[in-house]
Amino acid sequence: MSLPPLLQAYVDTHAPSVHATSTGVLFHQEGHMRLGPDKPWVPFTAEQTMRADTTAFRWHARVKMAPLMTAIVDDAYEDKKGLLDAKLFGLIPVAHGEGPRVDRGEVQRYLAELPWCPHAFERNPDLRFEQRDDVTVRVWCEHDPDAHVDLQFKEGNIVGAFTERRPRDDSDDPWQGRFTTYGEHQGVRLPVEGEVQWNLPDGPFAYWRGRITAWETT
Repeated sequence: MSLPPLLQAYVDTHAPSVHATSTGVLFHQEGHMRLGPDKPWVPFTAEQTMRADTTAFRWHARVKMAPLMTAIVDDAYEDKKGLLDAKLFGLIPVAHGEGPRVDRGEVQRYLAELPWCPHAFERNPDLRFEQRDDVTVRVWCEHDPDAHVDLQFKEGNIVGAFTERRPRDDSDDPWQGRFTTYGEHQGVRLPVEGEVQWNLPDGPFAYWRGRITAWETT
């Protein structure tokens, strides 16, 4: 399937040197996150794998909840199933999510984070695209067109991702991510800083801010 012109130009300029045998990427992150609008920001470090040849990723993070309290968080979509697990010290369960709503939310996370695995635009046969206007390309997976994400472009870069409906607890709410700074790793131009937020009835709730510290193809 051919890419829309806006997206093809992005791949040609940002990922011209990715080796033909690469099936994905591995990268490391650091930043801060919070669990609610009235909760404090806490630091995290994480590593993430993303597949370029199928829809799959795993985010494995260590979140410093308090001076002597660390939570281990796994957020993933693998084998067509979504998963969220959080355990204090990696042992005591504090959160778990799975099922169709989690599946959809994790697919949307993968789609929004495609700029961190740009060769997936051409190599993942699950993906479908529609250029909506001069600055927007909608992307979804063949099996679930309703779980789409709109990628937003500015001056040739993908600077944001937006969806009007992403599962959150018992509701579906508007969600968006922003990519702010671009850099180069292994000859590939990538967003290296970003943040994400829910757009809730009471106002925006930003809950994740991070940066890429290392990136490589796999």
